[in-house]
Amino acid sequence: MKLIVVTILAASLGLFNNIARINKHKTEAERSYQNGNFQEALDHYKILVDSFKIQEEGVLMNYANTAYLLTNPTDNQAVRGLENQTDTNAAVSDELSKSYLLTAQDHYSKLAEMAQDNIKSLAFNQLGVIAFQSGGPQPSKENLTQAKGLFKSALKSNPQNEDARFNYELVSNLLKKEEEKQDQDQEQDQEKKDQEEQDKKDQEEQEQKDQKQEQEEQQSGEDQQEQEQSGEEQSEESDQKEGDPKESDEESSEQQEPEEAKPADMQQADPPFTKEKADMILEAMRNAEVQYIQQNKRKATKRPVSGKPDW
Repeated sequence: MKLIVVTILAASLGLFNNIARINKHKTEAERSYQNGNFQEALDHYKILVDSFKIQEEGVLMNYANTAYLLTNPTDNQAVRGLENQTDTNAAVSDELSKSYLLTAQDHYSKLAEMAQDNIKSLAFNQLGVIAFQSGGPQPSKENLTQAKGLFKSALKSNPQNEDARFNYELVSNLLKKEEEKQDQDQEQDQEKKDQEEQDKKDQEEQEQKDQKQEQEEQQSGEDQQEQEQSGEEQSEESDQKEGDPKESDEESSEQQEPEEAKPADMQQADPPFTKEKADMILEAMRNAEVQYIQQNKRKATKRPVSGKPDW
């Protein structure tokens, strides 16, 4: 019986000690957070969440906010409302900053799923801010679209969240300008492309025109050269005629004098007799000889006139 009482008492004392430690960490975390000592506050919240498995919405939200603020020294100053920064809030390394940002996103996402509407709205708003800032000084269209969707979810959870409303309108205007800029850039790119194609076409036409003109000029030069060469030849012939009048007169005289009869041997010879022609000539000669003999016979048979000599 005594053992049971002692055991219950020991358990009660252990639970009491844990509650006391939890409360102490909560108090120290809140004090550090309010004083702007976010690194110390983060250590206390980390013990509460990781060691004591505290899942209270307020603790989780402060844990996420503290991790987020450590990645943005400028935001630290804005939260504190002080002009100077303490050494504990100096800018952290890029690797550590990424680790803090992942911690913040992880706990904001948990709250967006499980928390009440008011806390859920705050978590969605912070996730939208992270999405917006992840795009750098000039967020891309993708960053703006993602952030706009998160701010819209924050307003759905709590329409009275003025920070989410302001951010939603701001991102919507930036997204509209980005879309207009993209449309303008696309239009300019298309105009540039069309101009390049037109310039290329004009250049090809000009090259063809220049080539045609060059060919025409070359042909014209050749024609002119031929004309000049022909004129020089005619001029040389004219000079030769004017320079030798005797030769010119002789040529003229030769042209006026009738052609003298050329010797038979110089005349164009008849073509040689053919056998048929030779036979015809021989036949004609025979006929002529026979005719001659017959005529002489008839003369001899006539009676001489008396009283006249027969000679």
